Amino acid sequence: MANNFNQSARQTWFPGHMLKAEKAMAEALDLVDLVVVLLDARAPLSTRNPRLEQRLLSRRPHALVANKSDLASGVQNRRWKEWFESHGQPIDFLEASHLKKPEALTTRWKELVLKLRQERGATRPLMRPVRLMIVGIPNIGKSTLVNHLRTRNIAKVGARPGVSRQNQWVPLAGGVELLDTPGLLWPQLKDKNHELLLTALGNIPDESTDPTLTAEFLIARFQELGLADALKALDLPEISTEPAEVLEQLAVRRKMFLPGGRPALANAAQGFLKDYRAGRLGRYTLEVPPAEEPAEDAEEAQA
Repeated sequence: MANNFNQSARQTWFPGHMLKAEKAMAEALDLVDLVVVLLDARAPLSTRNPRLEQRLLSRRPHALVANKSDLASGVQNRRWKEWFESHGQPIDFLEASHLKKPEALTTRWKELVLKLRQERGATRPLMRPVRLMIVGIPNIGKSTLVNHLRTRNIAKVGARPGVSRQNQWVPLAGGVELLDTPGLLWPQLKDKNHELLLTALGNIPDESTDPTLTAEFLIARFQELGLADALKALDLPEISTEPAEVLEQLAVRRKMFLPGGRPALANAAQGFLKDYRAGRLGRYTLEVPPAEEPAEDAEEAQA
């Protein structure tokens, strides 16, 4: 089903401020000891910015954090954690908006920096704060995480991708400083599927793509992964195997009509996407670790 969406991805999501911000981040890299990379637990690989990793992470050690774990499958969270760790990449799964012990996370990053200094042969104590840089794509929860790591809010938080537009240093407890950075995508995504996945997650502005296309892609992804419960939550009398028909059924079910009585597909699509992003359909991960068969025991894996 997803092959219907597989075409060249456009570049309308890469405005000029992203290129400028990327350059500023590269220039600030020499000031930091560790880069914290924020991912989305619902699609950990697809929300990694390969351009940043090539330009930044090759020059500095990094730590991975998968945010929005409360919106992802608990079983898949554990499988992804095992997959990353099996590739030598420890990762924390968390819900930034309800972080219970933020100081523990800060302490762990500080200890990692000091450990790496010791492994490099440093013998003198660090006489300045440990400096971190946090990076990630738009609307992935960076500012929310930053605000929970400090005692007083400073980072702007918003539901639209790209609210934070400039780097800002944020003092944390325990002698740590954090450089918050704007959310950055990269100029050329893998394909149209990738663009639609990031749009469904909310990382690319909805207006960049027809919402009905994004919603149909998300329905198709649910069907491919065998996630029947996600569509059952729509309370439709029957569920078609065609994403476009499911969307039309949803518009009728929610009494969304245009003048003349035609189903308001765009309105139904926008409501469907909002429901998924808010977790009202349930906790569903949209990609599985590469070593797994996506269709194998998918419904049980999402429990």
